[in-house]
Amino acid sequence: MNFRKFGLSPFLMAVLAGIFLVYIYFFSFLDANYTPYYGDEYFYFKNSESFYLTNSLQAVFTYSGEGAKLLGADAHGPAYPLLYGSISKLFGWGGLTIPLVNLVILGLAILSLLWVSVSTKETKLLQVLLLFGSPVTLFYSVTYMPELTQTAGAIGLFLLVGRYLSTLNRIDFWILFIYIFILGSIRSTWFFAFFGLIVLPGPVKGIGKSIYFGLGLALPFLYQYFLHEQVPNTFSGLGELIEKGELLAAWDAIYFNIKRNIYFALTYTHGHFYTIQKVWIACSLIFAILYYRSVKLVQFGIIIMVTVMIFNVILYKNYDWVDLRMYTPMALFLNLGMVSANRSGFPVLVLVTLNLLSFLLVIPFQKTIIGYRVQPEVHAIPDKTLEELKSLNSPWVFVDSLLLTDYSITMLPALTNNGEAIRYILPYYSMKTANPTHLLVEVDGQLKVEPVKILSQ
Repeated sequence: MNFRKFGLSPFLMAVLAGIFLVYIYFFSFLDANYTPYYGDEYFYFKNSESFYLTNSLQAVFTYSGEGAKLLGADAHGPAYPLLYGSISKLFGWGGLTIPLVNLVILGLAILSLLWVSVSTKETKLLQVLLLFGSPVTLFYSVTYMPELTQTAGAIGLFLLVGRYLSTLNRIDFWILFIYIFILGSIRSTWFFAFFGLIVLPGPVKGIGKSIYFGLGLALPFLYQYFLHEQVPNTFSGLGELIEKGELLAAWDAIYFNIKRNIYFALTYTHGHFYTIQKVWIACSLIFAILYYRSVKLVQFGIIIMVTVMIFNVILYKNYDWVDLRMYTPMALFLNLGMVSANRSGFPVLVLVTLNLLSFLLVIPFQKTIIGYRVQPEVHAIPDKTLEELKSLNSPWVFVDSLLLTDYSITMLPALTNNGEAIRYILPYYSMKTANPTHLLVEVDGQLKVEPVKILSQ
């Protein structure tokens, strides 16, 4: 697509400069007092800090107190504390470690895109505009959620698939294969990328390609089952029902979840930016199928995108930001592929316009949310309580759920004075928990650490 022909390159460069100014404005809020805000962020933060301090993947923050069957990680798996904690061993741990690591990883991925790609300058400009102009990129750039690493993963996948298709070299294929396995260890739905290998020419041919199908089906289940803490959802509940032989109840659960997800896909929103972003995701898939389905790289992306959508609708959820988090990396993959195909400009211009419109509309919401991180409306945990926790021996502390929104739980110490890990049970889900040794409760307006045996008398 020749943007110079239409005189769009200077305009797009000006738009990109404006986008960078928006990022600079929001980055100016990041300082030593910056803090997690969203519930999942507490787990990424504390369990990464714990690995940094102890070299153990046994999570200190879990829902049940037990963690995963293997290694004891939380519901998000072992990859994130391993990633953030390992990097911290080189540069030190701090309140901004996770956001900065996310930004660096995304930055390196985009630099790789600019360096490795043989596309024209105009194509690269449009690709960078799509990546930085994504409202999801902007929103999560100042959070402790790992969504920027998912976008970076999609960029790497785009580059490696493109490289293999250009060389058809066996070594490049196995590099791509290993990369998919690594991505899957970070977020298990990336294992669905093995399905995409079915449409690529490769060393495995014919019926042998069924191994990709088997890997794409088995690895997400096995990884989730053994390396993630199990929490109640349709997926885990379905396994229990099937194990009990209650097939009719299992079908009812699936049918209800599908109806709910379809309903929320059409109705759930968090503002106009959210709605437009869902339209952008839908158009990314539709345009890829209508205009670019003959491009092998795009075929690869279509298969993964459709698989993730089917998984979400049947077994997971399609609302409450999950749809944006799960679909955006592959939607960006498709956008990068469509831009690099250098075909009709109409689909690309529509996608860029939708993305940038959503980006503009998310700015007021972003400004509101970042205020909660700069000046959190929570109480600091008193020094006396912190010292009480540090003085315990091998404690499992059940945190009163009423405290989760009222106190800065990231202040909770990860280690006792003897260097032992303090394990906390955060009862977000209704699920069976381990027997705690102590309770962290508020009594008469004061935080107290009480032995369980005293409270039970």
